[in-house]
This record gives sequence, C-alpha cells and structure tokens, in this order.
Amino acid sequence: MEKKQNRAAGHLLALFTITVWGTTFVATKTMLQDYDALQIMLMRFFLAWVVLLLLTRRVEKPAGLKEEAGIFALSLFGITLYYFCENMALTYTLASNVSILLAAAPIFTAILAHIFTKDEKLNKQTWAGFGIAIVGVALVVFNGTYVLKLNPLGDALSVLAALSWGIYSVMLKSYVSRYDSMFLTRRMVFYATLVTAPAAIWGKGLPPLSPLAKGENLFCLFFLGILGSAVCYVAWNKAIERVGLVNTNNYIYLNPFITMVAAAIVLDENITAAGLVGAVLIVGGIFVSEYRGSGGLFGAFYPKKYVDSAYGIDYEELYKQGYRGILFDIDNTLVPHGAPATKQSVELFERLHELGFSTCLISNNKEPRVTPFAEAMRTPYVYKADKPARRGYQEGMERMGTDLSNTLFVGDQLFTDVWGANRTGLYSILVKPIDPREEIQIVLKRYLEKIVLFFYLRKRRCTEGR
Repeated sequence: MEKKQNRAAGHLLALFTITVWGTTFVATKTMLQDYDALQIMLMRFFLAWVVLLLLTRRVEKPAGLKEEAGIFALSLFGITLYYFCENMALTYTLASNVSILLAAAPIFTAILAHIFTKDEKLNKQTWAGFGIAIVGVALVVFNGTYVLKLNPLGDALSVLAALSWGIYSVMLKSYVSRYDSMFLTRRMVFYATLVTAPAAIWGKGLPPLSPLAKGENLFCLFFLGILGSAVCYVAWNKAIERVGLVNTNNYIYLNPFITMVAAAIVLDENITAAGLVGAVLIVGGIFVSEYRGSGGLFGAFYPKKYVDSAYGIDYEELYKQGYRGILFDIDNTLVPHGAPATKQSVELFERLHELGFSTCLISNNKEPRVTPFAEAMRTPYVYKADKPARRGYQEGMERMGTDLSNTLFVGDQLFTDVWGANRTGLYSILVKPIDPREEIQIVLKRYLEKIVLFFYLRKRRCTEGR
C-alpha cells in the first residue's frame, strides 16, 4: 500500500511540475518584451537560489571535487544548456518545430536509461506510448495549422536541448536517492546562475530593474523563479525518485498541451479540434507507457469482437445471448463520414427493432449532423458524446432503458469508440471503417490503431490456436 501511495504521489508531483512548466512559456513570452532570454534566465535562477537558501537555512560544505563536478554537470545539462538551446532555437525556427523536437526528450531519456541503468529498460509498451504521445504532441503543437518549415540550425538546437535533458535525467538518478532534493536543486541553480551571469553580461548586460515596476513583469519573474525553477525542480526530482526516469519524463509530452491551454486563457489563442484530439492521444500515450494491469500491452483498447462491417454482424445470435440494446457510432460505422442515412442503414435499424432491440446513436459530432441522421433512422441519439468519456454511453443506455448487462456497442475507432465502451463496461464490437477518406487527425490515429490491432490480432490467433 505504501509503495502505491508513493507512486501516486510521484505522478501527482510530475503532473504538477509539468503543469507549471507548460505555463512558463506564457510568462517568458510576456517578459521578452523588456528583457532578452539570457537576462530572464539569470533573474529566475538567482531568485530560485535565494528562495531555496532561505528555505534550507543551512550551507553544506562541498561534498568533494567529484561530487561537486557531478552536480555542476547536472546544472549544466538540465538547466543552463537546456534553456539556452531552447531559447536560441526559438530565434531561428518556428515554435512548433521546437515544441515537437523537444518532445523527443523522453525518448532520449529512455534510450540513455536503457544503456546506462539497470532498472529502466525499454520494452514494447514504452515504445508504443512514445509513438502515441508524439502524434498527440504534433497535433497539439500545430493546433490545426499544419505548418512545418525546416531550419537546420534551429532544429539542431532543439534536438540538442532534448538531448541535454535526457543526459541530465539519467545523471540525476544516482543523485536523488543520496541528496535532499531541496539542497540538490539549490546547488544546481547556484551553478546555473554562475554560468549564465557572464553570458548575460557579454550579451545585453545585467538585467535592468526598471521594467519590474510593471506588475505583470514582477509576477512573471516570481512565477518563473519561485515556481518554475525552485519548487518545480525539487518536485521533479522527488517524482523521479518515486516513479522512475522514464515514467516521469513521459509527462513532458503534456507540455505543449498545457502551453496551448495557458495561451488560450492568457493570450486569447484559439484551441482547435486537432489540438483536443492531440491532448487525448498524449494522455493515452502516457497511460500506455505506465499501464501495468492485466490484458496485455493494449488491453484497454481491445474490442471484444472485430468484424468487417456493422451490416455483417449476427444480431440474431446476440439477441439469443440476452442483449437488448445497441449503441452505434455514425461516421464510417454506418455510413461514410458526413453522409446522410442510406437505405441500407435504415433497413438495418428496422430489422433490429423487429428483432426486439432498442437502438441509440452516440456521436462526438454536433447536433446539426446527428439529429437529421437519427430522425431518418427513427432512433434516439446522443450528440457531442465526448467519447471516450463514459457519459455518452450511459446516456444512451438511459434512453434505451437498458443497462451494462444487456447492451453492446458498435463503432469504427479504437481510441474513442472502443476505449470508451470498454471503460464503461460494455461489450464492444469494432468494425472496419467504410471510407478511407477521413480528416487528418483521424488519419494519424489510424496509423496508431494499426499498432494496437497488430497485437490484438496476434493475441486472438494465439487464443484461437489453443
């Protein structure tokens, strides 16, 4: 029980940290109107050191040349080089490029941990989580614009920043169990301040104090220095101690999504459907990497049955088995995406009603799409169902007057339809999509679905061969 509580605390610390780090971009962007990147770095590192010095209220003697060199290296890779490369990259290439390439940090961390540690080895589950989360990161970063322009220098700096973080993370593993997190972070930001100061002076000079008279600059500095540097590095170190390098670093995938939400709130930037789908995939990728339950690698996404078409299911047999309600997805399950009800779909529902089934449509589409279709099919419906959330499935059962014991679901997507049905506790049937022409965010998800289906079909063949 204590181990589970420690892991849960570790995940909460990682989530808290990445939530703060995801919003530091907005604070930095605000301060860049009056300061350059090095000046901001110097002020936030110095403030973090002062705060941690006040909190610890003691000055430890150096632990020896080798140990101090190690802590200096942690500071160099995890703070100074990381932030310098990230900020410099933003001056040469698009922010979207930087965000995507920085999302490689967990991958670099995992590879280095696999090579240099004994208990952080890579497996198929970790790689699968990486793949799902990276696609989600791309959708969130582009947020519906899909603009990608290569810049060799800027992109190389972004990769170097991600690699620096990976090196820092692997080195950190041997320190978090031997040093107090607050003391270790204080030493790191001290060295970061020493290294950054000459660079800032060489650039535009020491940061002037007059811009701090603006309330927003002062708030942003406190946010960056106290929360973003002092508190969050301590929390991150403790998270690594509790849940490990790879699992903690997976939370970095959430960074672009949190930045997107913060920018929407503070800077009035838009959030698109692609960004929301990306957020779901990011969370799904973290879940897949961390999942330790039964059911195999992707058990949460496996359907109970996989068939070619909703029109080829043996509904008579299902009725004999006691099922009385069927929830249907619409697009690419019953008709091509965006198409109206067809003669085939209407006749299917008429046959189901004659057999004694109740039916209901549940769709993530808006009312103008769902209502006319449902009226043509003469069936209840739930629009904006928010699949894979349970709410839509539960509302559908309420409208049919059925329950979990006698209801099944039919849909064409794993990460929304089937996952939501499985989470709700329903018998799920996956069908092949009717039309391959789909929106870009769905096309990207189809590639990930192929990975899950590969493992699902292999497991099914093994089960049938017994």
